[in-house]
Amino acid sequence: MWAEVRALRDMVVEQRVELRIAKDELHTQKHKVTDLEKENAVQASRLTATENEMTAIREELGATKTELQLQKSKVEEIERQNAVQAAGVSALVSRVTASEKELSATKTELQLQKSKVEEIKTEIADRPKLAFSAGLTNSGNVGPFSTETPLIYSRVFTNIGQAYSPSTGIFTAPVKGVYYFRFTAFHNRKEQWMAVNFYHNGQRILHNSEAADEGHSSISNALILQLEQGGVVSMRLPPNCVLYDDTSTLNTFSGFLLFPM
Repeated sequence: MWAEVRALRDMVVEQRVELRIAKDELHTQKHKVTDLEKENAVQASRLTATENEMTAIREELGATKTELQLQKSKVEEIERQNAVQAAGVSALVSRVTASEKELSATKTELQLQKSKVEEIKTEIADRPKLAFSAGLTNSGNVGPFSTETPLIYSRVFTNIGQAYSPSTGIFTAPVKGVYYFRFTAFHNRKEQWMAVNFYHNGQRILHNSEAADEGHSSISNALILQLEQGGVVSMRLPPNCVLYDDTSTLNTFSGFLLFPM
């Protein structure tokens, strides 16, 4: 029986030792648990901060995506506007190119026209300048005469080229060409015939006449003639006809060269 009691005592001692060891282990584990809880708390805090940071990042990312989409839309709009502007610029360049070509053609045509004008100027400069205009007299009545009488238009207004002679009343063509001649005639005697004859190289080629029923009468006419160099034209008063002239220049004889030949 004592043996059993000693065995039981030894067992109790052993259990106490084990219990103490278990308590020490428990105490150590409690410290570990406390440290782990603290660490977990720190980790939880860090996790919460991380989650908050992730939330902020997500929000910022969403805003960035929205802004990026807006920028993409703006870029697309700018690209569309640029495309429109590029098309406009291309069209403008085409128009400018066409205008430049047209301007070049116009310049070429202008240069050609200038050359033609210079040729015409040269031709005109080289062309003989012939023109005359003269009045008959300022002394009143001329005629009547019993025979045909040369009319001498002595009041010279223009005599370019000096082809008209105011002393003889004859125009002499210095060059071969086509000439224009015109005359007027007037008289103021009632029931008296007024007439003029136009002569070319001594041959009458035109006759105009009229009687003054109301106390005065006037006539005028014109001719275009081809004259050889040295050809002459003049005016004559037929027999028994009269003219009247004074400072009003009622009777005139004029002519000029249209073009040489």
